[in-house]
Amino acid sequence: MEQKSKISVINRESDLSLSSQVADRLRQERFWAIVLPVAAVLAVTLYGTLKNPFINTFSRIGNYYTYRGLYIIWAIVVSVCIHTATILLFKLTGYPRKWGYLALALSSFFLIITAIIPSVKEQLPFWHALHKWTTFFYVMSMLTAQHPFFVWLARKVPRIKVLLRNWQLIILCGSMASLLIQGQTGIFELWFFLGLGSLLIYLAWILFTEKIEEAEQHEHTTEKERVRLQQRNDGRK
Repeated sequence: MEQKSKISVINRESDLSLSSQVADRLRQERFWAIVLPVAAVLAVTLYGTLKNPFINTFSRIGNYYTYRGLYIIWAIVVSVCIHTATILLFKLTGYPRKWGYLALALSSFFLIITAIIPSVKEQLPFWHALHKWTTFFYVMSMLTAQHPFFVWLARKVPRIKVLLRNWQLIILCGSMASLLIQGQTGIFELWFFLGLGSLLIYLAWILFTEKIEEAEQHEHTTEKERVRLQQRNDGRK
């Protein structure tokens, strides 16, 4: 009987250590899942306002001014930040659709390729046309990666269903409205990236915090049980 009690104490200590490790890992992942979209939002804002966004698209800023290298760096930074933050959310929530990961990878690829391909219509019409196509594929890949995930997440976590739906509508309607009113300008692109980035930040905060609190609660319960068993064993000696 005493041997079983000792084994129980050891098991509780093991559970306690595991719970602590899980909580620490979740805190680290929450940090990156929030910091990376923040970095993307800052990069989008700084780059998109280098020139008047009511006149210039991101592509025009990179191809018609002296910011070509910066345009490519911007695309890489934004791709890596959004891709990594979304992957962390996929893994945290147990998102089961593998093609979502593929679509996310393709969206990163197409954004970087779009920045690399020159888009000067008057001098390079072929590359300009290809640039337009890779932009289209980027948008389609990003929508394929993100929208089904948000729909699936709304079903899994009903309490954020309305918020997710409304936030997506704000991104879509705001982007389309700016496109119709202003035409193809940087405002359309700014709205999309800032809306998506802020949504990822919010989801990372509430979902990771919830999991961390669960891990901490389990850690607290395990610690109380371990102390109780230890005291009982000490009382028998």
